[in-house]
This record gives sequence, structure tokens and C-alpha cells, in this order.
Amino acid sequence: MRITRISHLFYPDIISDYLAEFSMRQVKMGHEVDVLTWNKNKRYPEESIADGFTIRRLAGFNFSVDGIVTDYPYLPNLPNRIAQLKPEIIHAESHLFLTTAQAIKKAKKLSIPSVATVHGVMAERNAFVNLAQYVYLYTVGSWIFKNVDRIICLTESDAREIISYRCPSEKIRIIPNAVDTSRFKPAMECQENLVVWVGRFVPEKGLDYLIEAAKIVAREFKDVEFMLVGYGPLRGNFRKLAYHFGLLNNVIRFAGPLGRDQVANILGKASVFVLPSLKEGLPLSLLEAMACGKPVIGSDVSGINDVIIHGENGILVPPRKPETLAHWILTLLNDENLRKRLGQTARQRIVEKYSWNMVLNKLENIYWEILNETRK
Repeated sequence: MRITRISHLFYPDIISDYLAEFSMRQVKMGHEVDVLTWNKNKRYPEESIADGFTIRRLAGFNFSVDGIVTDYPYLPNLPNRIAQLKPEIIHAESHLFLTTAQAIKKAKKLSIPSVATVHGVMAERNAFVNLAQYVYLYTVGSWIFKNVDRIICLTESDAREIISYRCPSEKIRIIPNAVDTSRFKPAMECQENLVVWVGRFVPEKGLDYLIEAAKIVAREFKDVEFMLVGYGPLRGNFRKLAYHFGLLNNVIRFAGPLGRDQVANILGKASVFVLPSLKEGLPLSLLEAMACGKPVIGSDVSGINDVIIHGENGILVPPRKPETLAHWILTLLNDENLRKRLGQTARQRIVEKYSWNMVLNKLENIYWEILNETRK
């Protein structure tokens, strides 16, 4: 099967190589995969081959808004490249980007079956940005939902939400993110009292509340260490906040961006993993920490509470409550048996429900489903 994947950015312009791994694994299944993406800053070749699939980076215009949206490209030549490649399936990543709208429009014109994945319905930002996202979802987003053949949601809660933006329910399929459980697995040795967060430094991750919680924890637990791993536009802001609280470098350390093996190594060493997000899709870092057999604490919001069952395979806390977050961090640091029990059940849930084989097979079935429909 000839698959063309559309992504507004692609590794290494984005640190996560999840879509690259997805493409590589589809090649191993016998598919021919092309990736069309933006040639941001022209730092990489226009065409390259990696792990059996081809990456084609296109020139484009960046409709960024300083302090709000960093990378928001429009690729004028994207429709022509799709026509040249003649794919059997177009798979666009994220309904929130113009590249997906471009791809779906061309797919419809050429009668090529199309799929779009919703990686979280919208990002939680300030009032102005949220309003702009609502306008987009009711216009461009609604058009995408109407014209694409299938919509893949990572969680049931996202599926319910996009229906409110006029997405036909019969088009929706649920496929979660996948985890490489051979890479992300329990470590032989752990670092005592290490609390880890992994993600992007953006407002919806709730890191200001984690830093406030760290201040509370550090008063009661003298040798605790918080490691924040990742990248993003607000990294400097959060470093300043940690410095303001007197926590920078002695309690809170900032690392990254790091490669996947390095992230797996840090998660393997952690005592506790924390994700105090205000809004999520289906956070890969949470799944990876659980695969490493770690006790996890996450906000009780959609995308996190789709995975964590409170007291069974992790802990759920209300968002924006640093005191409650600190309480549970201290509880886990002080209770080794609870950490082990939660970590074991967390690992078990990931192995059973989030393996690559399961995810790839579900997607394969969707591809054939829409291909067979178009051939009738």
C-alpha cells in the first residue's frame, strides 16, 4: 500500500520521533511510505530516506504569531506533490494545521481515501488563542471532519468532543498512541527520590503548578530532586519561576531535549512520574512512564483519566491544585509498597492495551476499510 503521511513538522524539526517510528514500522509491514512536511529554515535536505521511508520537505509560509503560535505553515506545493506521488491512502496528522486541510482538499479532488488523526482537540492557552481555536474548529475543522473519510481519535473523550464540532460519529475510530515496551521498561536500578516530568514547555502542561508543588515537597523532603525534560517556548519562563522560588539546580533541574533512549533511561530511574496538565490528547510521556513501571500522578482531565484509574494504576489529582499534587508526591515518596503496586499495574495496562502491534493492526484495518469502500 502506498501511504502518504502529512505532518506540518517532522523529526528532527520536532523532537519527538513518534511519527518517524510509525512510518518505519509501516514500511516493515510491507507498505511504501512517503512523508510530506515543511522544510523549516531549510536545515535539512529537500528529500531524504530514513529507515525505508522517504521524507520530502517543502517550502512554505509560516503564519506564526509571536508568543502564541510558533510554527503554523502553509505549503503551496503540497497539493502538486500529492498528485505526483499518487498515494493509495493519505494520512494527515492533526486537524489543527493548514497542511491537513490542504491534503484533505486534494485527496477529495483526486478521489484518494484519506484519514486524519486528532492529537488532542485543542490546546489550552489564553482566552484569545482559545477563541481563535474555537473559530477554526467550527470552520476549517468542521470542513475537515466533513470531507475526510475517517477520523482517528486517541481517546473516547476526544471522540465525544469532536462530535460537537459537527464531526459525523460514523467516521470516528479510536486508536491510542503506541509504546515500545521493549525500550520503555523497568530499570534494574532506580534513583532515590527522583520525580520526573517529560513534555513540552507550553501553558497547557501546568508546569507552574508543578513548580509550586515542588516548593512544598522540598520543605518536607530534603533530598528530593525534580527533573523536567523537554523543550518548548516557555522553558525560560519556568526556569525563572524555579529560580524565584530558590529551587533551580538544587531541587529542580531542567534537561533536554533528549533522544528517546535517553528519555527511557531517565524514566527508568525515576521514583515518581508527574503530569499536571490542564488539557491533553493522549500523552505519550505518560504511557512511556507507565511502561517503565513507574507510579504516575496525573491531572484528572481527559486524555489522562482515560488511562489512569485512581488508586489502581496511578493517582489522579484535580488540575491547578499544587497542594494536592504535593501531598501525593510526598505520599508516594514515603511509601515504597504503594509505588511498586501502582508501577506494576501501570506496566501491565500498557503491555495489554498500547502495544505497537495492536495499534498498527487497528490502523491497517481502517485503511482497508476505506479502500474497499472506494473500490465498490
